[in-house]
Amino acid sequence: MPSKSQRNQKSPARVKSQAHHSKTIRETRAKYSASSALEFPEFSIGQGKLVRGDCLDVLRALPRDEFVLAFTSPPYLNAINYSQHVEKLKGRTERWERESVSYDEYRQFLVERFAALFDVVKPGGYNIVNISPVAWNGERTPLSFHFVKWMEDIGWKFREDVIWEKSIARDRRSGVLLQHPYPGYYYPSLVAEYIFVFQKPASKKDQENIYWHRSPEEKAKNKLDLSAYQGEMSKNVWKIRPLSPQDNLHPCPFPLDLAERVISLYSYADDPVIDIFAGSGQTNLACERLRRRHVGIEIMPEYIEYALKRLRAQIAQTKMF
Repeated sequence: MPSKSQRNQKSPARVKSQAHHSKTIRETRAKYSASSALEFPEFSIGQGKLVRGDCLDVLRALPRDEFVLAFTSPPYLNAINYSQHVEKLKGRTERWERESVSYDEYRQFLVERFAALFDVVKPGGYNIVNISPVAWNGERTPLSFHFVKWMEDIGWKFREDVIWEKSIARDRRSGVLLQHPYPGYYYPSLVAEYIFVFQKPASKKDQENIYWHRSPEEKAKNKLDLSAYQGEMSKNVWKIRPLSPQDNLHPCPFPLDLAERVISLYSYADDPVIDIFAGSGQTNLACERLRRRHVGIEIMPEYIEYALKRLRAQIAQTKMF
């Protein structure tokens, strides 16, 4: 076994790779630190708005240190071809095919956007990301585990990992072992995803949270209902039912229950919350229900239209009571 000093030494190739990665992050942050004159279509709704555009460009135009919480689920690597999915919704194609994207291209795509997000989250604020390993051509890419390092290189501080267990997920892989009941044929069905909690460091340790400046009255108004806390909610395995395909137009939305839990645990009423891959607007909808201000960024106009429709229905229902 190598000594401690040997384990702490980095190979020249690894040092070079990390230096290049850090340089890319610095260049991205410098590029997006200046104010932007770009304009994007905005759709105000309830206590928030949806913005159409590439989130990398939109984030450049937003104020620094603005949001208390960011919550999102980024596009899956090699899993969804969103353009073809929209074509299917419009009846222009019978089916959509998975889109092949290189690992390096995907990493760069996420690193650039989460580096830009870093600048618009308040010190002490949270960035919570739903992401999971991806199966492609018979191989599994441990994307979620790589993702943590990417975020740490940007400057995000890792805080918690939560496993989202999909309580009614299908058993898709056990057939191999049933047909070949021998060691080496075991492939567990994929019924879980990860929820990673990151935090933007603050200059003062006692301000590295979202409650240091809250008044007793504000805390009292935001007191959580802990009647069911000692059960599943107190652990880092959350059993939440996923959405059925007929429940949502988007091909891979996270459930509203998941968004509401995250938002209620990591923000206060009237806090600004952002979702940089808004999709069908689940984060926006949860914020509207929980009285948070919200911004959702989405590049596909069809998904924005659908999200606005759902938000209008929620607002209309709220006004009835």
